[in-house]
Amino acid sequence: MTTNSERRKMLDDVFNAFTILGRGNYVSVCDVKGNLLRYSRAAVELFGLPGEYISVGDIDWSNYIHPEDRFNHTRMMKALLGGEQCSYDLTYRTRLKDGTYAKLRYIGATINGADGKPEIVGGIMINEGLTESTDPVTLLRNRYGFFRDLSAAVELKRSCVVVLCGINKMNAINDEHGYLFGNSVLQQAGWLLQEVVGQEGTVYRMDGAKFAFLTESLSPEEVAVKYEKLRRAAQAGLPVENVRQVLSINGGMIHFDGGSSDERTIYACLSFAYNDSKFYHNGKLVNYNGAIGMNAHDSLELLDEVRDCILMDCKNFSLRYQPVFDAATEKLTSIEALLCWQSERFGDVPPSAYVPVLERDYLFEELGYWILRHAMEDGLKLLKRKPDLMINVNISPAQIVDDLLFEEIDKISASVGFPPKNLCFELTQSCRLIEPDILRRIVRALKRKGILCLIDDFGSGVASIDFLRDLSPNFIKLERDYITNIKEPGNLQIVRHLSELASELGTQVCLKGVENTAIRDTIKKFPIKNVQGNFYSEAITLDELAAKFL
Repeated sequence: MTTNSERRKMLDDVFNAFTILGRGNYVSVCDVKGNLLRYSRAAVELFGLPGEYISVGDIDWSNYIHPEDRFNHTRMMKALLGGEQCSYDLTYRTRLKDGTYAKLRYIGATINGADGKPEIVGGIMINEGLTESTDPVTLLRNRYGFFRDLSAAVELKRSCVVVLCGINKMNAINDEHGYLFGNSVLQQAGWLLQEVVGQEGTVYRMDGAKFAFLTESLSPEEVAVKYEKLRRAAQAGLPVENVRQVLSINGGMIHFDGGSSDERTIYACLSFAYNDSKFYHNGKLVNYNGAIGMNAHDSLELLDEVRDCILMDCKNFSLRYQPVFDAATEKLTSIEALLCWQSERFGDVPPSAYVPVLERDYLFEELGYWILRHAMEDGLKLLKRKPDLMINVNISPAQIVDDLLFEEIDKISASVGFPPKNLCFELTQSCRLIEPDILRRIVRALKRKGILCLIDDFGSGVASIDFLRDLSPNFIKLERDYITNIKEPGNLQIVRHLSELASELGTQVCLKGVENTAIRDTIKKFPIKNVQGNFYSEAITLDELAAKFL
């Protein structure tokens, strides 16, 4: 026969298990046979209960339920205690200590004895007034909670380390096993991360299959050790529905040293490091160390200034244009719009210092459409003198997957009066990381509107040949290093073979990086359409271009 102390220990063990699952939410566990309830300390405070341990006869929880919800609650409890139901997930209005009602979601299950009747009923209570910060699948704090906590750390100038990590090929797992299984994978991954981080940080469920954690007590070196532990455990496989699901993960990290910055800027840098881990470092943790030639602290301040300028109607931004010429006649065929930004603190800053980091920032869409509008306005002035001139505009991943892309193109084109047939979008290297089916549909839709499409930096990065075949772009620009270093072994053959392949598939080739007469004379033997480079002209202002070439 079980003693009272043994029953108390069993109640406490189950309570502790639900506390781990509850991730900071309110917990209640009832020992049905022992007639004892246990509530979390937070629940005692919220509802004004007499204590953490309460005899079943000393409290009638239905009195805490709103009268209009009471019938459903009573029916649910009857089904649980009668063994007709073994779990629940319902929402009731529940009276708080101050007499007001809040919507609480009740999630729980029973542990039955040998007779099939419940011995333990345990559950988690989620205050839905606070759920904007709680992920319903993992019960971790969500991305809104993450930004609130990070914002607080930034505002108080507290030094912290932030990590963004995610599961590879989550869509494939959902497709193969279903979304319920996928949710179980996310739960197990979240719990594993919580176990690895322990009490030394806070874990968050972000968008999709991504998680984050923030710590003020661990150094970057200690965080790196924990990440490797997480990575090894994921590779060994997590127990999901009686199988072991092997996972590969990626991770980016940034150390905020308590300086002046913005949480969105920090997250942009964090996302950049994460993508670097995913696409170029096989999932190894990548620490954001700043833009080229800058440390992380200065880079954050520069990016803050960039974002502030974008918010102020793209203050301090301007465009220059590099001409593109027909390879045979060396006559002007198109111009590429290139972004310039002058910093109040850092002077003239090249796009390479901030564009790769901010390309996935939501603000970059605004900058992208500013570039598109100004390029069209400038281009319209030139079309009066050269009606067949093409205006090339670089397009970022954030823009190309924007639901409003075509609406914005139509709106800007109509307001400016610029014909879409004179517009060419250059797909940057990072656009190749978009889901191929999505990118293919968008490129086809752009071409149906009469807009030309060009793949930049062809021959570098991932899936270049596949993209050439599947997207059928109007143009490709070969990777610049092949041209500027064409005398190096192998480069000449690469340029020749890629040019011939593209031409056979109906795509015209542009060679950029033509810097001198020797390069120009060498490439003339290849099947190329256009050339671009400082041998012909560097990037210049619109007025300079018009005066020099028109």
